[in-house]
Parts: sequence; C-alpha cells; structure tokens
Amino acid sequence: MQGYRAESQAIAQAERCSFAGDGEPSGDIPQTFPQSIISGIAAEFADLYTACLEPPKEFFYMSFLTCLGSILSPLLTLNSEITPEPRLFTILLGESADDRKSTAISKTCDFFSGYFPDYFNVCLGVGSAEGLQKRLQRKENGGLLLCFDEFKQFVNKCRVEAWVLLPCVNTLFESNRYESQTKKASIEIADAHLSMLAASTVQTYQNIWLPAFTDIGFNNRLFLVPGSAERRYAFPRTIAERDKRPIHVKLRRMLRQSGSGKRLRIEEAARRAYEEWYLRSERSFLSKRLDVYALRMMSLIAVCDGKRAIDQETVSKVIALCDWQLGVRRLYDPVDAENAVARLEERIRRQLTAKGPLTERELRQKTNASRSGLWAFSSALNNLHRAEEIFLSGRREKRWAIKA
Repeated sequence: MQGYRAESQAIAQAERCSFAGDGEPSGDIPQTFPQSIISGIAAEFADLYTACLEPPKEFFYMSFLTCLGSILSPLLTLNSEITPEPRLFTILLGESADDRKSTAISKTCDFFSGYFPDYFNVCLGVGSAEGLQKRLQRKENGGLLLCFDEFKQFVNKCRVEAWVLLPCVNTLFESNRYESQTKKASIEIADAHLSMLAASTVQTYQNIWLPAFTDIGFNNRLFLVPGSAERRYAFPRTIAERDKRPIHVKLRRMLRQSGSGKRLRIEEAARRAYEEWYLRSERSFLSKRLDVYALRMMSLIAVCDGKRAIDQETVSKVIALCDWQLGVRRLYDPVDAENAVARLEERIRRQLTAKGPLTERELRQKTNASRSGLWAFSSALNNLHRAEEIFLSGRREKRWAIKA
C-alpha cells in the first residue's frame, strides 16, 4: 500500500507541475465554463431555451455547436492544408438526472430535425461497425450525429471483443475513412463525417472505462461539458414558433452561403495569437487533441458570430474554451485504480487541487462517496492524511486542503 501511495503521489505531483512547451509552468486553469464566449446565433438558441427549461446554458450552447458542426462538416473548414472539419464528440456531464442533460440533447436535436430534415442526420443507437456502415450509407447531405441518452450504452457495445465498433469510431474522429477486412466480415467506410453527442453522470463516466479505450486515446477525443441545473420551472412553457423562426432563417442563410464548400481564412493577428497559445500550451496526456478541437471550434464559432474570417476575437474565445477544457479533464479524467479506496484517494486529490479546501461533507458529496461506502471514503482520507498529501485547515470550520 505504501508503494502505491508513493507512486500515486508522484503522478499527482507531476500532473500539478506540468510544463508548457517553452519550459514555463502552465498557468491557472479555469474551472467554470467561460460564459463570455457564448455569442451569436448559438447564444440566441441557448438564451431562448434556457428561458423556459432548466439545463444550464453551456449544455444548450455546446449541443447546438455539435449539431451545427454535424451539418456543416462536409462544407466548412479553414484555409489550411489539414482542412479541419467542425465535428465534435461532445459529452454532457452531470451529477444526477436533475441536471437535465438529456433534455438539452433532445430539444436541440428536435430543433435541427424539425427545420433541417434533409441535412441533419442523427443515429440514436449503433451496435456494431457494420451497423454504423449501413447507417452512413443512408445519408445524402451533411454528416452523421451519433446521439446517446446514456453514453454508457455506447461503451458497453464497444466492449465486445469480436466487434470493431471502438476502433472504427476512434478512427472516424479524425478521418473520413475506415476499413476492416476479416474472414467473416468486410467493412469499408468512405466519405464519413461523424460527430457524437451523449450524456453521462460523472460517476458513470469515471468508472466505465477499460484499458481498450484509454490505450488508443479514445477518452481524449471527447469534449467534456460538466454542468448543473437549477430548479426554476415547474411547468415549462411552450416555445412559440415565432421565437424559433429567426434562428431558423439565419441557419438557412448560413447553409446557402456555405454552398458546396467554404474555407475560412485566418487573419494575421488571429494566426499569431493562436500560434503563441499553441507553442506555449501544456504538453501532457490530458492536453492531447485540444489543438484539434481549437481548430474545429474556430470555424464553428466564427460562422455563429456571422464572420467571414477567423479574427483575433474568435481565437480568444477558442483559447478560453480549450483552457477550460484542460481543467475539466484534470478533474474528470477516468480514474485508473485497482480498488474503491484507491479510486477515492485520486478523486479527493483532484477535488482539492481543483476547488481548494473543502469540508469533509463537501468532499463526500463531490467524490460520490456514498457509492463506495463510508468505510472506503474514511480509509482514503486517512491514507492521504498519513502520507501527508492533505491536511486540515481552518479554526472554526475544519476543511481539508492539499499540500502544495
């Protein structure tokens, strides 16, 4: 046990002291969604739906960007040799059903399905790579959005060793082609533009993973959006058609302007700002593919704001979003531990590192200690205390804090 704690302590310390590409320590990572970046047509949609429904604004905003990116993925890119498509693999995270993750997903998908049935292709479940191949062959315009009310459903389908759904979806995150030839089956996918939108509780997300997923880097292909809903509307009002129509008209105009393809140029000031962030950003397993998401978000945010080029304001929003995502990954990255006590030790470290001193009651809530039992939580807390990784602070109200 001592060996395990020493190793875990070294890993945690290394993560806290990650260095940027130029040798300087990375700065403080924001823990709350950067609300200031929500603008343009995506903000209009999020404002309209949060005015009568309880999911947080960031749920509607990111769901809108994901659905829009699925439609525009064959049409919109940057003026770059690598031509990044605006496709996202978005996971909405909440502590419980009260956070209304599925509401945000279903309402956003209903909006796009109702107004853009010829372009918005959504698949509500897939059980194999062969099934995904058949579904992709049915679409005519736009990309295909894999949508899961429970992300665990997709993970469970990928666990069957004989199927190749996991490597197929993993490859289609960055590629438009996938091929697998076996003695019994032949899978050939071409011109695929795959996106994903799913919901999960934090507890489920952190504990459903197997080495098969993390070994090929599937989890760092996901863009995590944690949020918490507030009870505000006992009887949500119906959103009038006249309130939705302006958003529909703007989206139609956007599709017409995209035509058969649109490449957004990057202004010089924006290019310099992004290059500075790119060269100085943290290099760690948690930051992998954040640069990929940065390029994909640029075109999406720009067209939502009605811009014809990527300017410095757009790049600033993208950088804020990706810096926030790095902090989210630090907090919610799957826990790789052998037993309940070890998993709770790592969760306690992450919560105290991210949010500062917490009372024991707050720690129990934020680490979902009730799932593992109070004995496991007390053991984890005592182990970290004896190893001098954490200590009690405060005079009146005792709070646990992590040692720097």
